Amino acid sequence: MCGSTMARSSSWARVCPPRVETNVHPSIQLFPSSTMSARVFIPPSRLHLGDANTLLRHPADLGSWIWHPAKAPQETAVLRFRLRFSLAAPAAPLFHVTADQRFQLRCDGRDLTFGPDRCDIEHWTVHSIRPELPAGEHELEALVWFITPPAVALGSTTEPTPPMAQMSWRGGFMFYAEDTDGAQFNTGTAPWLVEDLTPALSFARPDLPGYHDVGPTFAFDLTLWNQPVAGAVPAAVIRPPIAINPHGVRRPGWCLHPATLAEQERVAWTGGRIRALRTHRDETVWTESDTRAAGLADWQALLDKGAPVTVPPHTTLVLLWDFETYVCGYPAARVSGGADARLAWSWAESLYNETSPAAVTGNSLKGHRDEIVGKVFVGIEDAWKISTAPTHTTPALWWRCGRYARLTIETADTPLIVTALGLTTTGYPLDRTGSWSSSDAGWDRLLPLFERAQRRAAHEVWVDTPYYEQLGYIGDNVLMALHNYAWFGDARLSRRAIEVFGWSRRESGMIAERYPSNWRQESATFALLWPTMLRDYAWWRDDAAFIKSQLPVLRSLLAEFESLAEDDGLLHHIPGWRFIDWVPEWDTGCGPGVREGDSSIVNLHWVRALQAAAQIENAHGNPLLAQLCDKQAAKVFGRVLDRYWDEKRALLLDTVDNPAASEHAQTFALLTGLLPAEKTQACLAALRSEPSLARATIYFSFYVIEALYLHGDEAELHRRLTPWRALPELGFTSTPETPEPTRSDAHAWGAHPAWHTLASIAGVRPASAGFQHVRIAPCLNTLNQLTCAVAHPQGLVELDLRVVGTKAAGTITLPGTVGGEFVWRGDTTPLHPGRNVL
Repeated sequence: MCGSTMARSSSWARVCPPRVETNVHPSIQLFPSSTMSARVFIPPSRLHLGDANTLLRHPADLGSWIWHPAKAPQETAVLRFRLRFSLAAPAAPLFHVTADQRFQLRCDGRDLTFGPDRCDIEHWTVHSIRPELPAGEHELEALVWFITPPAVALGSTTEPTPPMAQMSWRGGFMFYAEDTDGAQFNTGTAPWLVEDLTPALSFARPDLPGYHDVGPTFAFDLTLWNQPVAGAVPAAVIRPPIAINPHGVRRPGWCLHPATLAEQERVAWTGGRIRALRTHRDETVWTESDTRAAGLADWQALLDKGAPVTVPPHTTLVLLWDFETYVCGYPAARVSGGADARLAWSWAESLYNETSPAAVTGNSLKGHRDEIVGKVFVGIEDAWKISTAPTHTTPALWWRCGRYARLTIETADTPLIVTALGLTTTGYPLDRTGSWSSSDAGWDRLLPLFERAQRRAAHEVWVDTPYYEQLGYIGDNVLMALHNYAWFGDARLSRRAIEVFGWSRRESGMIAERYPSNWRQESATFALLWPTMLRDYAWWRDDAAFIKSQLPVLRSLLAEFESLAEDDGLLHHIPGWRFIDWVPEWDTGCGPGVREGDSSIVNLHWVRALQAAAQIENAHGNPLLAQLCDKQAAKVFGRVLDRYWDEKRALLLDTVDNPAASEHAQTFALLTGLLPAEKTQACLAALRSEPSLARATIYFSFYVIEALYLHGDEAELHRRLTPWRALPELGFTSTPETPEPTRSDAHAWGAHPAWHTLASIAGVRPASAGFQHVRIAPCLNTLNQLTCAVAHPQGLVELDLRVVGTKAAGTITLPGTVGGEFVWRGDTTPLHPGRNVL
């Protein structure tokens, strides 16, 4: 947990802003507080990355890495490291900790920090914390796991693999105390013991429809898990401290890098409804009789009041639990008795309209998300075999997510008493500062749904889907970051997203489609979106030093695409998956001409990247490069019009020698601002009424709405928002990935109307780098009143507007030194810092 700087601080360290815990369920405290008071620090960067593993760049470069002496470097292992120590007086030592692949650090049985934040080998994240410890005896415990990375082709194995987002070098654990007696704490010098818990677990690859890559399921044998400490052995040093090399020869492996994010929140939660119950294992559809089974009230009382439930010996129960919201968290149950019983916990986003799990495919319909009768359950399942210990709390190595859980309990010779059932929710602790209310109650009720989608995507990176992938993709992150800037004060997760995509840069300059990722994935179209993401951050946040640090990435990326242009000055054959949008009629997200190497849309991606680069260079880089980027953007755009414009139909084609056209081509052409006036109107008319266009789906509709806003088409903009209004009536508690049938029910790119609410409907946008000036141009259509607040580096931009006849009235309050302008129906009014009355 972050907090203020203590008097006793390290010269390396600066304090992280405080973390705010939210979402504690009001009805029942599931478990006593399990988090120890600690403060998170960020050591400042020292020296260049090129000095990594040759000179001391991070305090923990002086630390040693340890592992179990009997475990090979790439062998799957689940290990528990322990260290007992004594303090003569209260202390707050500064600890640095990390592991490969994952760790959970506790002191005296209470959480300190989990990690490392998703990273790569060249920037291996180290968490730096300062716990407040009383005098007396203490014990540190680090649960560390490493799963052998995949070595075969994607999708061709049923073997368990780590999450694709998990990059790795070899198994290892490091703990280093910077400003206290290192011999008492440090791995390599202190007497750390290690237990091998690997035999206590079995791993399996989930069997789900569609692409999924979140790692294995876990089955715990708690008899072996709770083995006595006597089974521990002294840990072995596998990597000593950095030895300074004046010749610049780099030691291979982890290059230590500070953790710059707030600690992921972990909050006890219970709630929802037990919707159905069976007294036998059955994979058939859920029935009405299941929803009226005896015993349902007892289990509901456990959720509502904490009333224990006893499961008799030799009994099987299957419960269907509806959280009534979408959650991400670690499963948390507390039981007593019930030796040799088995508790299995499966997670699902929704149930399927099929007759059996075997019939479920990626195209299966889910129907109304609230409905369960006549549907089957398919999910990700973890399990625990209960031991003879008096009480158990279910351990968990990784978080799960969804709306529904299926709990299967099978007892042996003794009764099992369930005394608590809930979750430890997790996610990045976003601090919402933005707000909204308007005369349109139907729209206003969608804002909590959008926020939930955004929060469920917020972890150590912005993830595309928490259920299926947990990977950060550039295209998704562009939209999530804008949502972040307008609604939340803390933009560190978006800043890190920009940074980690920069880490993915190849020597040629190409940025990966997704990162971190154990297996690299290329997409030239997504790489071309990264400059727009950097430009957005440069405008919505005031962080010039960071933008300047990314200029080498920007320049090398654009140089790569310039080298890919062919004799006609256009991009044709470019690397990777050239994803545009999940249009059903297209070839896996690629429209006509995209895979063949002749696409207007691909080249318009390039034009927009060049324009973004020009803006960034003008604000924070080299104005001469800005001129070159603008000149090249105009030249490429002219060639696009020459090659792809259809004079007869007055629209832009997707490819040559083919009548196919799309909203995507018209939209990106409009977003460049380079179309002549008559062609601008023609493209807008095509978006409004041309029936032959391939239609944008949820993802790309963000850009369609943006183009409509920039060209003042209020009626069409609001019409394009209509599909989101139906989500509550379909039972959605988050936003889907695509129109039905959708793989994912929680995909934060589908929450982009939240940004458009503040930036397009209210019309609040930065008019210069660093948000030094604001331009407010509302697009209200039939709205006649709104009140909102937009996050700003200096505070909040606040609007209280109402429409009186044809005029806007109300107040606009600007923070700090911010000035700007208010634009209404062609009239512009200057705005000054503080309160402005319209």
